[in-house]
Amino acid sequence: MNLDGTLLGFAALLGAGALVALWTAWFGGRVRRWALRENLLDVPNERSGHTTAIPRVGGLSIVLTVIVGILGLGLLIPMETPWFWILYVSGTLIIGAGLIDDLAHLSARTRLLIHILAALVIVLWIGSELTIVFPQAANVTGPVAFAGVLIFVVWNVNAYNFMDGIDGLAAAQAVVVGLVAGGIAWFNGNLPLAFTWVLVGAASAGFLRWNWMPAKIFMGDLCSGFLGITFAVLALWGKLTETVPTTAFLILMAVFYTDPALTVLTRLIRRKNIFEAHRDFAFHHAVRKGHSHGKVTSAILLIEVLYLAPLAITATMLASTWSLVTLAAAYLPTIGLALYWKAGRDL
Repeated sequence: MNLDGTLLGFAALLGAGALVALWTAWFGGRVRRWALRENLLDVPNERSGHTTAIPRVGGLSIVLTVIVGILGLGLLIPMETPWFWILYVSGTLIIGAGLIDDLAHLSARTRLLIHILAALVIVLWIGSELTIVFPQAANVTGPVAFAGVLIFVVWNVNAYNFMDGIDGLAAAQAVVVGLVAGGIAWFNGNLPLAFTWVLVGAASAGFLRWNWMPAKIFMGDLCSGFLGITFAVLALWGKLTETVPTTAFLILMAVFYTDPALTVLTRLIRRKNIFEAHRDFAFHHAVRKGHSHGKVTSAILLIEVLYLAPLAITATMLASTWSLVTLAAAYLPTIGLALYWKAGRDL
């Protein structure tokens, strides 16, 4: 396919994504009505960032759209890849745990055990293809790769859950990562992966109709966890098919990795319980300093669109020897921002 054909095809894919976004926006409203009718509400407490009860399972609109979309994709395109099955099985575990936690309660340790189980499904399914996901270390296999990928998957699920703390943030992140990673996969010839990334991004864009400040629905743990596990699976798919470099994915996730990582590390150093719910993340501190949810989310979105996304695209065009340079360019500023907003500390 020539460049003009590739660009035209990707434009058509984005057009289909726009239809998915419109569908999810409509479907999200129906999910909201159902949640209100069933009294599935997130009631404010001392740790909440909202003051009124909000439906908490709105992310069903994203989850069901992505699942049905992948099934439909499988009918249109012959699928010889196991990645969709990997996502379905591991994702079902995460969705189940998140839904139980949204409707009742699961302890943090129980959720973590389920996250580890879901990660084991991924690692064992990949099997002999397993290589560590870190840049410039693709030749690392065996137990080290096993442990590295396991940690990567579990961290991805939890980091996404941690960052789903203010209006629009988690969904906006999914839009940026989905569209950029989808574009990279498309231009590198992995069409099923590109479709899946854009599907996730488009569904999340539609969800923002209801989740942008002031949020009228929350995605809930079932969806934040699902996005986390989906991102991990798609990142590994791109890595092992050499169509979305790991460096590019890590750059796109810089904000979503830096804030929770520094927060957890700081709380460990301060001997605080890392399993206990809190509001010590940098984005929480920015809100408590007087910035609205919309302003904080918009600021992070600008960082993603104007800096991290172009950097990720640039990283795909450079030799792998530049990986550490581009990663440093992504993570040093985001670490600085997280430290400035006192991630992990009390205000």
